[in-house]
Amino acid sequence: MKIKTLLLAGAATLFGVASARAAVLYGPSNYLSEADSPFVGQTGWTVENFEDGVLMTGITASAGDPYGPAGNADSVDGDDGVIDGHGSAGHSFFFAGGSTGITFTFNASVLGFVPKSVGIVWTDGVGTITFEAFDTNGVSLGIVTGNHADGSFYGETGEDRFYGASNWDGIGSLHISNSGGGIEVDHVQFSGSVPAPSAAALLGLGAMFAGRRRR
Repeated sequence: MKIKTLLLAGAATLFGVASARAAVLYGPSNYLSEADSPFVGQTGWTVENFEDGVLMTGITASAGDPYGPAGNADSVDGDDGVIDGHGSAGHSFFFAGGSTGITFTFNASVLGFVPKSVGIVWTDGVGTITFEAFDTNGVSLGIVTGNHADGSFYGETGEDRFYGASNWDGIGSLHISNSGGGIEVDHVQFSGSVPAPSAAALLGLGAMFAGRRRR
């Protein structure tokens, strides 16, 4: 019994150290409204939905501008008040250089804290989508790719996907691109806390410790 208790305590301790150093990446996952964000309810959770036609103070974009409403605009589905498969009645953020992509940088001195979770919703473009997050020193925290573009540019929302990252040491920026055409995104978001480790992860580390103890 004692050995089991020590193993579980060691696993939890190790997981705490690992969590402080390793980023968690999210997506691509279906996204039709704010309710689909994995960061709902986290401390300081803020969503920039561009519905006022401007990018909020505290976030800067390397390129692009708010866009819509328009027949070819592709806002997150729920932003117009109803989830109906169309986002042309809302606002998004568009840049013509999809392969160059857009970097969104989070200014901690303006926001009041260093974001530990950030995300974005890709809503339109062509080809392979690539998402990358960076820590506050500009070091990559990892890359996620997706292939879910439907080839249509008239506000359909079935292809919209969430991409994000969490990092205990903070996140300074994110970059998103697609391999062709322009790129359209929405719901740039951030929070000041990180999801708790899952029980499955703790059990996995417990098993690793147990294996080492037996040897």
